[in-house]
Parts: sequence; structure tokens; C-alpha cells
Amino acid sequence: MNTNPTDHAAPLLAALQLGDSFFPSGMFTQSHGLEQFVARGLRDAAELAELLHCYLLDQAAYSDALAARWAVRAMVAADLDLLQTIDQRLTAFKLAPEARAASLRCGRQMLHLGALLSGKEELKHYADRGVGTRDLGNQAVALALLAWSAGLDEEAAVAVELHGFATSLVSAAVRLGICDHIGAQRLIWQARPVIAAAGAVGRELHWRDIGGFAPIIEQMQCRHAYAETHMFVS
Repeated sequence: MNTNPTDHAAPLLAALQLGDSFFPSGMFTQSHGLEQFVARGLRDAAELAELLHCYLLDQAAYSDALAARWAVRAMVAADLDLLQTIDQRLTAFKLAPEARAASLRCGRQMLHLGALLSGKEELKHYADRGVGTRDLGNQAVALALLAWSAGLDEEAAVAVELHGFATSLVSAAVRLGICDHIGAQRLIWQARPVIAAAGAVGRELHWRDIGGFAPIIEQMQCRHAYAETHMFVS
């Protein structure tokens, strides 16, 4: 029996495209509060590595990654109402106004792009639901919908979300002068077990567990808006 070789490569190619910094997700505009850590004394790659791991394990694992996992489950079940509830809960737990606004802005752009790329009516329907609302269309949820539309399972969607976050944070660190490009790649390479551990956190959790507890990170994200000057939108 002949099979099309592209059928086997398609999910991997989709994951590579969604996880590529070239993909217009808007993540490159964010420092996720890192800019304030730098302003308050973060100086080298060792400190950055420790902070990156805290972001992944204490914040992203219980918020964006968990929401992405359940967003895929909602789409598999064809339950847009559940998807909306997950999305709204994620918004409620993004305490920093700038981070919340950036997530929604990036996510809504991704939903419209995803509808064009995939041709999936579900993405368009969900994008339409977010019109005129203040709490629908988070970046992690949008990315999960694109992953689902490309045939990726929940584990792959979570991995893409967490890897994309790590890349975004470390990219911001390069622009802030904390490390060079070689050091940045080393940080992301060495963070792979942490990314895997952060993704595994959500396997047995319910969508109602979306939240996380990272008060210092959240304080820095909130303080960003009050800085006299800054390079990033969050």
C-alpha cells in the first residue's frame, strides 16, 4: 500500500512552523516582565537560567500550558463553550494588565491567521466569538487551536507553547544584553528537561486548576507599565 510521505511529516512541519520565531505570534514584543528584573539587577546567564525555570514551572505550567492542553481537548470534543470557559479563566488569572492585554492581542491575531492558513471553520467561529469581548482569544488558546487544526495532539501543543515561551523570554534577554545568541541557544537547549517537566504538570490537572503562583514574577510584570522607559510592551 502506497502512502504519501508528507502525511507523516505534516504534524512535525506544523509544529516547527508554529514554534518558529518567524511565525507572527507577537511574542517578540514581550519581555514577560524580564525587563524589570534586569532593571533591578539581573545580570548574567546563570541568573537568567534560574529565572527561566521558575517562569516555566511556577507560572506557565499552570496557566498557558494547562490552558493549551485543555483547549485541544475541548476541540477534540467539539465543545466551543468549554473552550470559551477555559479561555476566560486564563484571562482571569493573568493578573498583570499589560501581560493580559498582550496575550489577547497576540491571540486574536493568531486566530484570524489560523483561520486563513487552515481553512478550519471552527477557528473563524471562535475568532468571531471574541469580537467585542475583553476576555477571549488568549495567545496560548489560539496556538492550541492552530495546533489542533494541523493535527497535533495535546502533548505537542503544550510543547510548542512552552518552547515558544522560552524562546520569547530568552530572545528578550539577548536584546536586553544579558546574554549573546550562543548563550541564548545554550539556555534553551539546557531547558529542555524543564520544558518537558512543565508540560507534564498538566496531564492530571483539570482546567479549573488553571492559575499558578509566581508572585515575584507577577509583581515585575505589573511594574513594567510604570517604568519611565522600556523596550517591550510587557
